[in-house]
Amino acid sequence: MPESRDYYALFSAIAQEGCPLCRLVEERITNYLKTWKYEGFTDVTIRAELCRAQGFCHAHTWQLVHMGATLPLAQAYRDVVATIREELQQGKDLNPQPTAGGFLSRMFESKTEPTACPACRYKAQAESNIIQNLRQSLNDDDFYQQLTDSDGLCLPHFRLACTIKLPGGGTGPWLNRLRQAQINRLQRLEQQLDELIRKHDYRFKDEPRGPEMLSWKRAAGLIAGEEY
Repeated sequence: MPESRDYYALFSAIAQEGCPLCRLVEERITNYLKTWKYEGFTDVTIRAELCRAQGFCHAHTWQLVHMGATLPLAQAYRDVVATIREELQQGKDLNPQPTAGGFLSRMFESKTEPTACPACRYKAQAESNIIQNLRQSLNDDDFYQQLTDSDGLCLPHFRLACTIKLPGGGTGPWLNRLRQAQINRLQRLEQQLDELIRKHDYRFKDEPRGPEMLSWKRAAGLIAGEEY
């Protein structure tokens, strides 16, 4: 396959610790939020979209808080607060029904509706793009070997990479390669966890410690997804 910038970004991420998809998606969503913090919040169209969405989701709102986006959040969320107040003053959604269109009904329907958070939509698109690149890259022997030797994908991203429907992305050689690489990683991690547990036995407490002592943390990232 042609070796593009996306290929090298994914190849580099695989060489680092943890799930490469978690790493790349987090990098992209962080860049997205930084752009919003410094430029996007003044864009009239973006402000209107965010107002219709009733703001960012909990996770991305607080990510912006921790990034110090004081004025951007104040200005953007002032619009959201005003819209909610106006809806309430107009008597909308005081007794929310499934067919209502205001903010309270959206709160009650949030378990079934796709998220309206603009950052979440961007994140989902970034995941799709990276997975498309991953599937194509798996045809490259060097890339496949790099993935086999790596920490592998976290289970949420592994499942998504196997099942998401993408253009021209049905089952193929990439799927078997992805599954085998993941099996290899799980086997190595299982052995490390066994060793960690064994060395917690008082009979073996004086044995030298190695990489297995951090396997519990790698297992947490693999099962639940990485935290960057």
